[in-house]
Formats: sequence, structure tokens, C-alpha cells
Amino acid sequence: MVAKQAGVHPRSGFDSAYERAVGRALARHGIAGALARVRALSLDRALIAGSSPAASDQLAARAAVLTSRRFRTSLADGLERMLQAAAQEPGRLRLRPCRHVLVNASTLLGLAELLRSAAPLYASGVALVHRLLTDGTGPAYAGDGAELAHLLAEARAAMRAGEAIDIAAARRPGSSPPRAPQIGFDPVQEP
Repeated sequence: MVAKQAGVHPRSGFDSAYERAVGRALARHGIAGALARVRALSLDRALIAGSSPAASDQLAARAAVLTSRRFRTSLADGLERMLQAAAQEPGRLRLRPCRHVLVNASTLLGLAELLRSAAPLYASGVALVHRLLTDGTGPAYAGDGAELAHLLAEARAAMRAGEAIDIAAARRPGSSPPRAPQIGFDPVQEP
């Protein structure tokens, strides 16, 4: 009942206002899309902080890019490359992820699998994964294993909003967050 009042699509859990905003943004893709590309970092920060993509055409355009098949596949490839780089010897001219990335390998591979799946994902979680890969001062490059495990659990929970994940378990040193059960969404839209 609360989901209906909030405008959330009953089958998929996605906000119908978000879907309308994405449609408007794509219809005016020229201006909103260009501004979303220029302001990608600040829009990602807003999405991670909890802003609704329906709040503006730029947020909707950025969310559409983040959740596109192409972008999601690119992020999944990036997660796998990060694992490979963490296993290699450090080089003089490249930034290498910390070794604790390897402790979280199963979680990273699970996120890559989720990103490649056909399941609808929320833009806030995808933006978190994007920040993880691109922030050289973040937990993958300069943090510790527990901080990285917490961020990975948070990203998975944000991508699959409503899916129960034990984030407290991710904070325990030396433990990786438990894999959440796969919950399928019915992509059929109701009129």
C-alpha cells in the first residue's frame, strides 16, 4: 500500500515518476543529455546521496546513462580489471588497487554479474560502483578491506533497493558481505 502511495510500480519496485522523467529527458536528450555529461560527477553525487532521478531532467538523463546496458557492461568489465590489477605486481606508472581488493573478490565478481544481468538496477547503486572504480582516493585504492566490503554491500543494496543485505556483517574485519538472495523483477509494465 505504501508503495502505491509513493508512486512505486507494484511489480518492479521502480518509481513511475522516475520512468516519466527519463522519458522526458530522453525526448529532450540534446540539452539535458549534454548537461548531464558535463555535470556527471555532481549528478552522481546527488544520486548517491538519495536524490530522485525524477527531480530534474539532468538527473533523469544521467540515471538513464548509468543504467544503460552499455554503461553497466563497462562497469562490470572495470570490476574484473580491478581484480586483475590488484593481483599483479605494482608498476611505476600506474595506480594499482590495494591487495585487500582480492579479499573481496567474490563480492566484486557478484556485482559484475549483477551489472551484466537483465535485472533493472537503481542508478544510485550503479553510481556508487562507478565512483569505486574511478576514485583513486577511495577504499579500493587507499582504504582498508572492511571499508571496501561495506561500500560493496552498500552499492549492491542501492542497486537492488529493498533487497535485505546484512551491512553490519560487511563491517567485520576479515569478512566479506553475504550474498543476498537473487530476487527477480517482472519487467512487464502495467498500464
